[in-house]
Amino acid sequence: MTTPQIQNLLSDISADPALAPEALFARLSRLLAAPAPANSCALPGTVGDVIEALADELGLTCAPVGSTGNLAIEIGDRAAPLDLLVSAHMDRPCFRVRNLAEATLYPLCAIRVPVAGYICDAVALRYVAGRVTIAARGQLRFDWRDGDYRITFQPASGELHKGDTVMMQAAPQLRDGLVIGAGLDNAIGVLLALLSAQALQEYAADAIAGRKILFAFTDQEEGPPIGLFGQGASRLAHCIEQPRLGFINIDGHNVDEAAGQVLGVGASHAFVSGDGRGSVVPMNDQALAESLAARVNQARPGTARMNYSYVSRSDDMLLSLWSRPLGLTGVIVADAHTAEETAALDDIVSAAHWIPTFVQQIL
Repeated sequence: MTTPQIQNLLSDISADPALAPEALFARLSRLLAAPAPANSCALPGTVGDVIEALADELGLTCAPVGSTGNLAIEIGDRAAPLDLLVSAHMDRPCFRVRNLAEATLYPLCAIRVPVAGYICDAVALRYVAGRVTIAARGQLRFDWRDGDYRITFQPASGELHKGDTVMMQAAPQLRDGLVIGAGLDNAIGVLLALLSAQALQEYAADAIAGRKILFAFTDQEEGPPIGLFGQGASRLAHCIEQPRLGFINIDGHNVDEAAGQVLGVGASHAFVSGDGRGSVVPMNDQALAESLAARVNQARPGTARMNYSYVSRSDDMLLSLWSRPLGLTGVIVADAHTAEETAALDDIVSAAHWIPTFVQQIL
């Protein structure tokens, strides 16, 4: 991309009313309010409904990908071979009933609560009459016993059943430029994928002409540390053609104060996940991102920061067995997997500028 092309794309995105703070927070709040249970996010009554509605509002079409439980948006030339996949997972940390009499649960996600005795609001989800519904509201509690967490759910209304899925729930807040709530990992990634697809379709028509890009919203990314991450992404890979160029993964990135990876640094763009236990971006694509970021930050200071510190394993793990990772991008999220997940709204705005620009450069 030439410098004028970068400047024009950034200017067009900046002028889009979808990136106004109140519009961003409103859309993010809608995603956070919706249930996002593992391997069920495309069922009626879940976050999949919200994703499809938001896509429609942005002039996009979101549809199921076969019977994989994933959703996707195609932009560009739909008759062309697939050039690029951009993925973001829909599901969020959740738990299943271990012992109904004791109301104990086991995790379907990594546990990152800050202290033993941690308590937060939660809901129990159940599939009833063709929809995922909230069957009970109450509190989750995490107690440390015998070298492991004892997790319990105490209903305040409704009843817990054996097959229920329990999720943290917290009304999102916008405070001093920070978004705080449960489920920012990865509601932010979903929102960024939607905004990026819209920006490319609206403002980079020449770049995507004759190309096909798939923005996929994957399910069942979350997994415990000893479990398997990215099962929905694996099903996706078995269902669609291999992208000619590779894939980009959008997800929350961990705070690393020692490395300067903190809130308010702009988009976070990384190259290795899980300290090498996940995927590794090829060196030429790393160099491309570094060079592009320097030019983007000249045109719009603070838009993107390269992240060379620890990035959690995500969908990239299994997607990288099938296609080449070109970038692991998103924003820094503090206190992940708690009811107090926190991200800077300005970082989300910056990532909404960075990701379409990076995609256009890749193309």
